[in-house]
Amino acid sequence: MKKLVLPVVLFATTSAFAQFEEGFESFTAGDFICVESELFDPWPGGTAGSEWDAPVSDDYASEGEKSLKIEAAAVAGGPMDVIMNIGKTEGNWSLDWDMYVPEGNSAYLNVQGTDVAGESTNSWQCNVFVYTDGSVTADGPWGMSDVSYIPLGEWFNIRYVVDLDQGIFKMWLDGEELFQAPYDGNFSSINFYALGDNQTIGLYYLDNFTLAESDVELVGVEDVAVVPFGFSPNPTSGALNLSGIMESQDLMVLDLMGREVSRVAVEAGQKSVEVDLPDGVYLFGPENGQSLRKLVVRR
Repeated sequence: MKKLVLPVVLFATTSAFAQFEEGFESFTAGDFICVESELFDPWPGGTAGSEWDAPVSDDYASEGEKSLKIEAAAVAGGPMDVIMNIGKTEGNWSLDWDMYVPEGNSAYLNVQGTDVAGESTNSWQCNVFVYTDGSVTADGPWGMSDVSYIPLGEWFNIRYVVDLDQGIFKMWLDGEELFQAPYDGNFSSINFYALGDNQTIGLYYLDNFTLAESDVELVGVEDVAVVPFGFSPNPTSGALNLSGIMESQDLMVLDLMGREVSRVAVEAGQKSVEVDLPDGVYLFGPENGQSLRKLVVRR
């Protein structure tokens, strides 16, 4: 089947400025979304139609009969890893969708601020983690949000408003604000990665996407000095630029089964490191297990 993007049909509840809507009803259960839709691509280094791609599913749906299924193959996450392309460089934009996390599972997604996903330390403008108790946290170059909660086993709504002209964005969960923070970069894409928590399988469903021009005015953001751990480029051939190394520590590399592969000692303020790893997908981050991120090695 040829890739397609559905024309927007405007209803009374949809903004007249909508750029696209996607509810997956035009696809067949089992279709790989990166093959069938121009809105989606695999993370750089992945292949459409492979284990990196995500299937349309009829397991659950917020409306209609279908949704997009994101499921990890192991508790450490991956390899399923897809990007929804937004591609906005200016203006004020609203993106919202419905999400379902079954009980006993976890979820992860991030907002990419660079046109090539993972190409720099500030590519990850926002990471969102959903844990098995329903708690939700978000972090980024601006710091970390307070803890919020979603109902596991029920559909809930996520909404971002990204004002690229002011450099501000805000996130809501079911209409309740999770954070407002500075934004640095383009509103390039949303990355839906099947990341687990090393104890439960990452599994969640997505439905009813709408991207529209926003009339929400975001004001009152102050710059935050906190710099979280980050690295680039990703994929890498071995050399990494680092950010957020505030103290001497070990950075650990895990395989996708959660097993430790190696450790790299770094000093406070260190800006680069070399990792000697075979081609593959790993988790990389501080030894305390926080801010672990996917690392793709490709030589």
